[in-house]
Amino acid sequence: MNVFNLNGLSTPKSALYDNESAYKELLSRVNNGESIVVSVYTDRDNYPAFSIETKKVARFKVRVNQDLLIQLIGYLNNDTVNENAVKANEVEPYEEGKDFKTDLFKLLIDTGFTPQISPLFRTVYGYVNAVFNFPNGRMYFHLESTDELKDYLADKKLL
Repeated sequence: MNVFNLNGLSTPKSALYDNESAYKELLSRVNNGESIVVSVYTDRDNYPAFSIETKKVARFKVRVNQDLLIQLIGYLNNDTVNENAVKANEVEPYEEGKDFKTDLFKLLIDTGFTPQISPLFRTVYGYVNAVFNFPNGRMYFHLESTDELKDYLADKKLL
Protein backbone atom coordinates (compact mmCIF):
# COMPACT_ATOMS: atom_id res chain seq x y z
CA MET A 1 0.00 0.00 0.00
CA ASN A 2 1.38 3.41 -1.03
CA VAL A 3 1.27 6.30 1.38
CA PHE A 4 1.60 9.70 -0.23
CA ASN A 5 2.86 12.85 1.44
CA LEU A 6 4.24 16.24 0.51
CA ASN A 7 7.30 16.23 2.75
CA GLY A 8 10.05 18.48 1.43
CA LEU A 9 7.73 20.56 -0.72
CA SER A 10 6.66 24.08 -0.01
CA THR A 11 5.26 26.95 -1.94
CA PRO A 12 7.77 29.65 -2.89
CA LYS A 13 7.52 32.73 -0.73
CA SER A 14 7.58 35.14 -3.69
CA ALA A 15 7.47 33.38 -7.00
CA LEU A 16 8.43 35.67 -9.84
CA TYR A 17 5.73 36.29 -12.40
CA ASP A 18 6.74 35.70 -16.02
CA ASN A 19 5.52 39.05 -17.28
CA GLU A 20 7.63 38.77 -20.43
CA SER A 21 5.65 35.72 -21.57
CA ALA A 22 2.38 37.44 -20.69
CA TYR A 23 3.44 40.45 -22.76
CA LYS A 24 4.36 38.19 -25.69
CA GLU A 25 0.91 36.62 -25.49
CA LEU A 26 -0.62 40.11 -25.53
CA LEU A 27 1.51 41.01 -28.58
CA SER A 28 0.32 37.86 -30.32
CA ARG A 29 -3.29 38.99 -29.82
CA VAL A 30 -2.44 42.52 -31.00
CA ASN A 31 -0.66 41.21 -34.10
CA ASN A 32 -3.77 39.14 -34.91
CA GLY A 33 -5.87 42.32 -34.70
CA GLU A 34 -8.09 40.89 -31.97
CA SER A 35 -10.46 42.99 -29.91
CA ILE A 36 -9.03 43.07 -26.39
CA VAL A 37 -11.00 43.22 -23.16
CA VAL A 38 -8.98 44.71 -20.29
CA SER A 39 -9.89 44.76 -16.61
CA VAL A 40 -7.75 47.02 -14.43
CA TYR A 41 -6.64 45.96 -10.96
CA THR A 42 -3.75 45.72 -8.53
CA ASP A 43 -2.50 42.17 -7.98
CA ARG A 44 -1.94 40.64 -4.56
CA ASP A 45 1.73 41.68 -4.60
CA ASN A 46 0.64 45.31 -5.18
CA TYR A 47 1.69 45.45 -8.84
CA PRO A 48 -0.51 47.40 -11.25
CA ALA A 49 -2.01 44.79 -13.57
CA PHE A 50 -4.36 44.20 -16.46
CA SER A 51 -6.49 41.16 -16.91
CA ILE A 52 -6.50 40.53 -20.67
CA GLU A 53 -8.89 38.38 -22.66
CA THR A 54 -10.17 38.05 -26.21
CA LYS A 55 -12.68 35.83 -27.95
CA LYS A 56 -9.83 33.43 -28.68
CA VAL A 57 -7.84 33.41 -25.43
CA ALA A 58 -8.90 33.02 -21.81
CA ARG A 59 -8.12 35.68 -19.25
CA PHE A 60 -4.47 36.19 -18.27
CA LYS A 61 -2.59 38.77 -16.24
CA VAL A 62 0.04 41.19 -17.44
CA ARG A 63 1.74 43.52 -14.99
CA VAL A 64 1.87 47.13 -16.13
CA ASN A 65 4.68 49.61 -16.52
CA GLN A 66 4.59 52.99 -18.27
CA ASP A 67 5.74 51.64 -21.65
CA LEU A 68 3.23 48.79 -21.66
CA LEU A 69 0.44 51.19 -20.70
CA ILE A 70 1.25 53.51 -23.61
CA GLN A 71 1.46 50.63 -26.08
CA LEU A 72 -1.81 49.03 -24.95
CA ILE A 73 -3.82 52.26 -24.89
CA GLY A 74 -2.34 53.08 -28.29
CA TYR A 75 -3.45 49.73 -29.70
CA LEU A 76 -6.92 50.00 -28.16
CA ASN A 77 -7.23 53.47 -29.68
CA ASN A 78 -6.22 52.18 -33.15
CA ASP A 79 -2.58 53.31 -33.15
CA THR A 80 0.39 51.21 -34.18
CA VAL A 81 2.40 49.26 -31.61
CA ASN A 82 6.17 49.40 -31.24
CA GLU A 83 6.87 45.92 -29.88
CA ASN A 84 10.43 46.76 -28.87
CA ALA A 85 9.39 49.72 -26.72
CA VAL A 86 8.42 47.56 -23.73
CA LYS A 87 10.69 45.88 -21.21
CA ALA A 88 7.90 43.82 -19.69
CA ASN A 89 9.79 42.49 -16.68
CA GLU A 90 10.75 45.99 -15.53
CA VAL A 91 7.71 46.47 -13.32
CA GLU A 92 7.48 47.80 -9.79
CA PRO A 93 4.83 47.56 -7.08
CA TYR A 94 2.50 50.53 -6.94
CA GLU A 95 3.15 53.17 -4.32
CA GLU A 96 1.77 52.11 -0.95
CA GLY A 97 -1.43 53.95 -0.08
CA LYS A 98 -2.19 54.83 -3.72
CA ASP A 99 -4.93 53.29 -5.87
CA PHE A 100 -3.74 52.32 -9.37
CA LYS A 101 -7.27 51.74 -10.68
CA THR A 102 -8.54 55.17 -9.66
CA ASP A 103 -5.34 56.92 -10.76
CA LEU A 104 -5.48 55.32 -14.23
CA PHE A 105 -9.22 55.99 -14.50
CA LYS A 106 -8.68 59.70 -13.83
CA LEU A 107 -5.64 59.82 -16.13
CA LEU A 108 -7.71 58.46 -19.03
CA ILE A 109 -10.47 61.01 -18.40
CA ASP A 110 -7.99 63.88 -18.01
CA THR A 111 -6.37 62.81 -21.31
CA GLY A 112 -9.69 63.18 -23.11
CA PHE A 113 -11.19 59.69 -23.09
CA THR A 114 -14.82 59.39 -21.97
CA PRO A 115 -16.02 56.43 -19.92
CA GLN A 116 -19.46 54.90 -19.91
CA ILE A 117 -20.45 54.75 -16.24
CA SER A 118 -23.13 52.49 -14.84
CA PRO A 119 -25.82 54.45 -13.04
CA LEU A 120 -25.03 54.39 -9.36
CA PHE A 121 -28.40 52.84 -8.50
CA ARG A 122 -27.53 49.81 -10.69
CA THR A 123 -24.09 49.09 -9.30
CA VAL A 124 -23.05 46.97 -6.37
CA TYR A 125 -23.31 49.14 -3.29
CA GLY A 126 -20.05 50.94 -2.63
CA TYR A 127 -18.62 50.67 -6.15
CA VAL A 128 -18.57 52.60 -9.40
CA ASN A 129 -18.40 50.52 -12.57
CA ALA A 130 -17.14 52.09 -15.77
CA VAL A 131 -15.93 51.07 -19.21
CA PHE A 132 -13.90 52.88 -21.83
CA ASN A 133 -14.88 51.77 -25.33
CA PHE A 134 -12.09 51.90 -27.91
CA PRO A 135 -11.96 50.88 -31.59
CA ASN A 136 -9.92 47.77 -30.69
CA GLY A 137 -11.45 46.79 -27.36
CA ARG A 138 -12.72 47.84 -23.96
CA MET A 139 -11.20 48.70 -20.61
CA TYR A 140 -13.23 47.98 -17.46
CA PHE A 141 -12.96 49.59 -14.03
CA HIS A 142 -14.56 48.50 -10.75
CA LEU A 143 -13.78 51.37 -8.38
CA GLU A 144 -14.48 51.97 -4.74
CA SER A 145 -17.15 54.66 -4.54
CA THR A 146 -15.60 57.41 -2.45
CA ASP A 147 -16.84 60.96 -1.99
CA GLU A 148 -13.65 62.14 -3.73
CA LEU A 149 -14.37 59.97 -6.79
CA LYS A 150 -18.02 61.03 -6.95
CA ASP A 151 -17.01 64.70 -6.68
CA TYR A 152 -14.43 64.17 -9.45
CA LEU A 153 -17.04 62.55 -11.70
CA ALA A 154 -19.55 65.29 -10.94
CA ASP A 155 -16.96 67.98 -11.76
CA LYS A 156 -16.33 66.23 -15.10
CA LYS A 157 -20.12 66.02 -15.67
CA LEU A 158 -20.00 62.23 -15.82
CA LEU A 159 -22.61 61.52 -13.14
